[in-house]
Amino acid sequence: MSPTRRARKEEQKEERRRFIIDAAWQLFQETPYPEVTMAQVAERTRLAKGTLYLYFTTKEELFLAVVDQELAKWFHDVDIHLTHFCASRGDASAAGPRPSRARRGAPGAPAEDAPASVASILSTTLAARDAMTRLLGILHSVLEQNVSYEAALRFKLSLLGHVERTGVLLERCLPSLAPGHGGPTLIRMYALLIGMRQVCDPSDVIRDIRSRPDMGLFRINFGEEIRASFALLLSGASAPPLAPGRLGAPALGGLSSAERRRPEG
Repeated sequence: MSPTRRARKEEQKEERRRFIIDAAWQLFQETPYPEVTMAQVAERTRLAKGTLYLYFTTKEELFLAVVDQELAKWFHDVDIHLTHFCASRGDASAAGPRPSRARRGAPGAPAEDAPASVASILSTTLAARDAMTRLLGILHSVLEQNVSYEAALRFKLSLLGHVERTGVLLERCLPSLAPGHGGPTLIRMYALLIGMRQVCDPSDVIRDIRSRPDMGLFRINFGEEIRASFALLLSGASAPPLAPGRLGAPALGGLSSAERRRPEG
């Protein structure tokens, strides 16, 4: 086979792979994940069920690819918003495409408001992607449990690239965030998001219990809570470190190293 024909064949395979992913994504938005079957995906794509398994060995592997695709779109959107926010605060190096007026962060926000503005950007774009966040809620407990090493590695490498790039932008938007801390901060937000999504998707029994007048504390608005939680996390992450005295260091200051290591009792 000539290089040209081989390249075209690979192109066609990738196009079909994306076609299958898009069909699965559409089905998920219409049907709860447990009810989606590979047979339904095959019917939606008009492909033989066996053909699907040439591209994805399990249903979980297929939906892991769906998560990868939708996360890529979200990160792209967030990067545009963060780039504009940085530029609006005077960081010319971050200049780039401008998001629509309705979805921009607060232009010219003072430094102390930056964590809240960034939290708003992240939470608003996530709240607009309800189906994606519902998939993230089952990512670790379901989707990553029945996949090949190759599929899992492909997903993690893709996620790592997104987190590293957006982490750099996060550091530009929050100058007090230490260099190299943008990525780890995003991972903490990612874990917080998954936990909040799970709390907001209860079983029917728990949903009925939450409707009781005395259970108002457990009725959580995902969009509002994720915004508030992100703002708290970013405020703490970008705050200057506590002085040693505020950590109780003076109480140990007069002790020798041997005394500090001495067990109690």
